[in-house]
Amino acid sequence: MYNFQLSVFYDYNMLVIYSDFYRTYDALFSALDLSGFPDINTDVGRTGYSRRAMLRALIVKHREEIKSIPRLIVFLDAHPALTEMCGFTIRCLPDKSRFYCFLKEIPNRKLQNIHNLINKRLIDKGAVTLDTFIMDSKPVKAATKENNHKNPNRNTSSKNKKPRRNPQATLGYYSHYEKTDGSKINEFFWGYRTHVIISREGIPLIETTLPNNKTDASVAKKLIKRLKKLYKFKKGVIFIGDASYDVRELYEFIITRMKCHAFIPINPRYTQPPKTFGSNGAPMCEAELEMTYDGWWHYKNSDKAKFRCPIKTRKNIAEQYPSGCPIKHNKFFKGAAYGCTKYLNITDDARSRVPRNSTMFDETYKQRIFIEQYFARLGNREADQTTHYTLRVVKNQITIAHLAQSLVALAAVSLNNYDKIRCFRTFAMTG
Repeated sequence: MYNFQLSVFYDYNMLVIYSDFYRTYDALFSALDLSGFPDINTDVGRTGYSRRAMLRALIVKHREEIKSIPRLIVFLDAHPALTEMCGFTIRCLPDKSRFYCFLKEIPNRKLQNIHNLINKRLIDKGAVTLDTFIMDSKPVKAATKENNHKNPNRNTSSKNKKPRRNPQATLGYYSHYEKTDGSKINEFFWGYRTHVIISREGIPLIETTLPNNKTDASVAKKLIKRLKKLYKFKKGVIFIGDASYDVRELYEFIITRMKCHAFIPINPRYTQPPKTFGSNGAPMCEAELEMTYDGWWHYKNSDKAKFRCPIKTRKNIAEQYPSGCPIKHNKFFKGAAYGCTKYLNITDDARSRVPRNSTMFDETYKQRIFIEQYFARLGNREADQTTHYTLRVVKNQITIAHLAQSLVALAAVSLNNYDKIRCFRTFAMTG
């Protein structure tokens, strides 16, 4: 249980009653069960500072949007009552190096266990349901000069030239914007991505932070497996994701193996250009001739019907065009002179059976906005720009950020404020 040291310099109960600030942290720390979290060093060496106190202090850092550990220490020193609520002794705060060592040495699974325990308590109290899951990822910029726009020599093109102080960071797409002349500029960054699956109430259930070169779909499959193992969701639940999850293997996993539903839109990059068909149902070539069926092609669980230039494949058509292709297409005369080919996707798989052109799909997919709102709440709390240099520290930092979001929900429920489980700032305020 959460215990705090009562100071002789103030009345703790009066602080909680009359101060929204202290009442908020009293509710947060009372809801935070750290009984299974290692507190102090029991091995050879100095006892050191309380790890539980450090974790509470880092939760304060996220909630107060404090950008660095040194600024956190200054903030706690200016709020002695909060210092004692965290578990420290007034005027005896750890040095910044102790916080850095904590983030570096604590295993991420221990933080994950605390997060999972909080979520299970929310599920038991009926505040979180397990019928709809929404998945997405958010960029986490690495602390490197390569992400500094004022650096004229920054590297945003070569993936092999790693940042010196962030060797685990990878180069990836960040966003794009339009210039005044209408041209588009793509922006790239060095860093990581935090992947998360939330409930429809906006509570993070499963998360991980990985190098930026891991695709959303590949990570989603691993997260769904962990989600199933931890929360035992039933068949028929709904998974919602944007077009970055439009991968056949993920559909097969969700729909065929997990017996659930996938609400994922088509990624335009994976669609074929629109085709005009002739009277026999075959696509038309650029010369407006109906092409000839030439077998089918199988690749990566995808079946496609192949159509070829009719002049190259049908003698009676070739006789009508003795000079060859009427539009002089390069594929007819140059290289292997094989002629034009087109493919029609005839795959009957889980991806093709998603009812995208339906009102049900449109209404269900609207719930994806919940994860956009979640990232908006998370964004100012370390999930956009990190100040650390190793993936292990960044993972712990981001896990604490996600954990804090679930902890707010549990604290709000403990105060019977079920309607404020997403109110990161006002969940404990009165009036």
